[in-house]
Amino acid sequence: MDDRKIRSLLSKEPVNPNISSSARALLSYLYQLQGKAIISGQHEYLESPNQFSPYIFSKTGKYPKLKGVEFGAINGQSDQTVYNQRANVVNACKDWVLNKGGIITATYHATFPGTANTWANVQADCTPEQFEPIITPGTDLYNALIEDIDQVAEHLKALRDADVPVLWRPYHEMNGTWFWWGGQPKFNNLWEIMYNRYVNVHGLNNLLWVWSPNANNQWCQNAADFYVGHNRADALGMDIYNNDFKAWHHQELLRIGEGRIIAITENGQNPDPTTLRQKQYMYSWFMTWGSYVKDGSRNPADKLQALYNDPFVLTLDEQYPPENAVYPPDTSIGNGLWGDYYVGTNFEKYYLGKTVPKIDYNWMKGTPVGNYSMSIKWAGYLRPRYSEDYTLYTKASDGVRLYLDNNLLLDDWTVHSTQEHSVTLRLEAGKYYFIELHYFNGGDPEAAVSLSWSSPSQPKEVIPQSQLYSG
Repeated sequence: MDDRKIRSLLSKEPVNPNISSSARALLSYLYQLQGKAIISGQHEYLESPNQFSPYIFSKTGKYPKLKGVEFGAINGQSDQTVYNQRANVVNACKDWVLNKGGIITATYHATFPGTANTWANVQADCTPEQFEPIITPGTDLYNALIEDIDQVAEHLKALRDADVPVLWRPYHEMNGTWFWWGGQPKFNNLWEIMYNRYVNVHGLNNLLWVWSPNANNQWCQNAADFYVGHNRADALGMDIYNNDFKAWHHQELLRIGEGRIIAITENGQNPDPTTLRQKQYMYSWFMTWGSYVKDGSRNPADKLQALYNDPFVLTLDEQYPPENAVYPPDTSIGNGLWGDYYVGTNFEKYYLGKTVPKIDYNWMKGTPVGNYSMSIKWAGYLRPRYSEDYTLYTKASDGVRLYLDNNLLLDDWTVHSTQEHSVTLRLEAGKYYFIELHYFNGGDPEAAVSLSWSSPSQPKEVIPQSQLYSG
């Protein structure tokens, strides 16, 4: 058995060996659905854990299957008020799971240890030097951290005692710098402290641990650099806003997780169900953030209704997708590939991101980054017209790598004048293949790159925009 298959089998085991039977059953259920359906979800606020699901029902006739709740306090409440609000959240969770048959995921916007319950204290500045005493046992900040997480543990125990499993999502968006725990080189130490405290001290065996960075973009660091490891994450997700449902994000989670459950752990705009079903079908759930669902500019009522009534999207009343669901023919036309452009030959300094119609460039008069020392990653989906053997061609000055469905097909990461390379493989008509082309130019004004194809039914041509999809 090869290493990839072994990792895939191991990925289905929960990270906590003493997990409760109900939490194990939930994880098993998510794996059963993997690639076959996506669970609908809606976030609710600490102060009002039943606010937005009724709105969704009023517009769609359906309730989301997954309720997202909050245990962080950000509005200046007293400790007693926070306690009461968290207890109210626990009651809402019990009702949702035990009476309605839904699923719970919980977020924790933690304030800086020992500070008041305000949003400013969640977004407090924290340098690595200031972070160090938080994760150092015996310090005042460490003791304050333990006190804060123990207060939340009391309510998670109430859910444990009611046999309610929770997709637990603490310290999210850690690859950004807008929360005090974000961007920290020792972030994993913080995660480990909470994991050990909750699992080994409090016995919270009802938790499934969800690691949830922000979707990679120019405002945050690379998500993979903050991954807590296969022994500390049952599921992986990304928080995706501004309709940024690129192929990159789906594929990056698959790559990091190596078979684990992946999800859209927060979204502003709702995802498109056709895109989910055809291309990004490994996501297990999505969760729309709070009042965003009522924002007609982001989530118009007609699209909300279409999403919640799509057979690929599971709602509260559904356990499995319908058999033999009929979908309209796929007549979509591609929009090109997404490109991330960097100054430097090894993706050192992010410069810009944009959708390009095709890859066919000769930058004799200047480059998109203003420097001939540059590197680019293009990615998206390739959709062939015919089921037959295709030859894919790269033509580039300096380095180029071509991947298809995470398999490296061509690898020439060297400095040289313009050269062409090719590879032949079988492709299926109408199928979406995840494609990546990486390129670098070492500084010479001879900067050129193109991506072409040919087949028995397809004359050689630069792969056109119509057959390329950014998401």
